[in-house]
Amino acid sequence: FKGVKILKKIKILVIFLILILCLIISFKYLYNNTSPVFNNTNGKKLPIIMYHHITEKQDRLNKFAITPKQFEADLIYLKENGFETITTNDLIAYVYNDIPLPEKPIIITFDDGQESFYKYAYPLLKKYNMKAVLAIVGEYTSTYSEIEDHNVDYSYLTWKQINELANSSLVEIANHTYNLHSIDKGRNGCSKKQGESLEEYKSILENDILRLQDEILMYTGYKASTFAYPFGKFSKETKDILKEFKFSAILTCAEVINIIDKSNPEFLYNLGRFNRPNGINTKDFFDKILKDI
Repeated sequence: FKGVKILKKIKILVIFLILILCLIISFKYLYNNTSPVFNNTNGKKLPIIMYHHITEKQDRLNKFAITPKQFEADLIYLKENGFETITTNDLIAYVYNDIPLPEKPIIITFDDGQESFYKYAYPLLKKYNMKAVLAIVGEYTSTYSEIEDHNVDYSYLTWKQINELANSSLVEIANHTYNLHSIDKGRNGCSKKQGESLEEYKSILENDILRLQDEILMYTGYKASTFAYPFGKFSKETKDILKEFKFSAILTCAEVINIIDKSNPEFLYNLGRFNRPNGINTKDFFDKILKDI
């Protein structure tokens, strides 16, 4: 009799374990089929690297600042491994107009628009004939366009410099907000404030982001097609609002390899990027990211 009871308990346990296994398999299936479009496994792979500041001062190196030698080593590594830099405009042209892309494309981005880009990055891009996307903050640009205080360790690009960069064949200018690159005003980047109505939120974005759009057009002669989230922060409504503003691509801070999917251009609004920090050499940084490409 005890043996029968034990067998029944074992049978119940086995059935329970089978049910758990089925749930796990079902969850995995659902997860794989609802993953973001930029994680789709079909199509050409597109890594995007995110830089911020370049400095020669060792005490200023950190998660968002590397040396000119490190940046040059990165460019050399990409060249030697067959990668060709493109801009987001090149990517958009491929998706909508079938303009060919290189066999192994990669995008280099710089956020914030610091003057170190002009002194260190731009000459190296010219040296190696490589491209980059520069996402500028309007408030910073306006301020440093009007003052004489310029120090490569903390100053930002002027509109004169940005115009030069934009009219080169190597640099695309992107919108990084006019004055929402902040976490100390009750709003984290482009995220919606608690209790804020959709109308209020949209109005804030419109007044800020489209102001920078107008200034980029005025100072460079063309309209930015790409937007970069400050700190990677946004709300569920942000993407649709940016679409209304006629942006064709959005740069996030999600560290994933993008998959180019012409059949579904939605991936352009979820472009992930890998932050390039100090503290890791070029080969180790890129080998980890690009090992499967």
